[in-house]
Amino acid sequence: MAIFAEVVKTGSFRKAAKSLSLSPSVVSYHISQLEHKMGAALIYRSTRKLSLSHDGEAFYSHVLNMMNAANQGIELLSSAQMEARGKIKVSLPTALSRSFINDKIAKFAIKYPEIALNVDYSDTQNNIIGEKVDLTIRAGELEDSDFISKKLGVLKRQLVCTSPFYLKHPHPVFPQNVSTWQWIKLTQLSNQRLFSKSGQRQAVRFNNQISVNSVEAIYQYCLNGVGLATLSSSQVSEDILTGRLVHVLPDWEITPLPLFALWPKNTKPKSIVKLFLSYLVQ
Repeated sequence: MAIFAEVVKTGSFRKAAKSLSLSPSVVSYHISQLEHKMGAALIYRSTRKLSLSHDGEAFYSHVLNMMNAANQGIELLSSAQMEARGKIKVSLPTALSRSFINDKIAKFAIKYPEIALNVDYSDTQNNIIGEKVDLTIRAGELEDSDFISKKLGVLKRQLVCTSPFYLKHPHPVFPQNVSTWQWIKLTQLSNQRLFSKSGQRQAVRFNNQISVNSVEAIYQYCLNGVGLATLSSSQVSEDILTGRLVHVLPDWEITPLPLFALWPKNTKPKSIVKLFLSYLVQ
């Protein structure tokens, strides 16, 4: 239909082909296909002149409306990108609900007041396309994906519990000492954690009574004295300082989880999604 409009505008298959950077034969082919689909002759052709049929004239007015609507849509999207306006849906794990990333998102919102942010904290891997997520951040190694990814950093974790729970057990020196303690398990992860210290590495398999699908829920159960939890440093740092939680085995480090940003492959370089991503990466 766009090719048809250009032929009418220029009055020539050859001129339309030049304007659209196509060959005259391709232009002629598309006009023939359009006439076949419409079941009517739209353009009368002679060796020297083109003219619209009655059906072609009626059809052309509707094609112009379509072209105008399409151009308005293109201009709307272009101006939205230039003026940083629109909506972004972001998905993050709940382990980041108390992290620096909230400061970054808040500053971005203040800097770009015309961009609406829908921020979804969830530990269930979402369907990016089905749920119309523009950008998702995931913790842990990625499986093969149809999306573009960028590593943002790592999520540091600490082994913690409440003071009363801690005092019920012998003071642990090695990770294996806590393997028989009761843990709170994140459903999505295995019941094994890898600890390291000065070149030493120890893998610990643990028991759990409670398994939940939310890191924020694990934090709440941990505060209630249910058992040990491996939580992000940003979640528990203040509680450790105030004594609400005890950092168990502080000399040993739990292997951090890598943090990745993922987004659809057809996201445009100048889109507000890429603007948001670059702001997070800075």
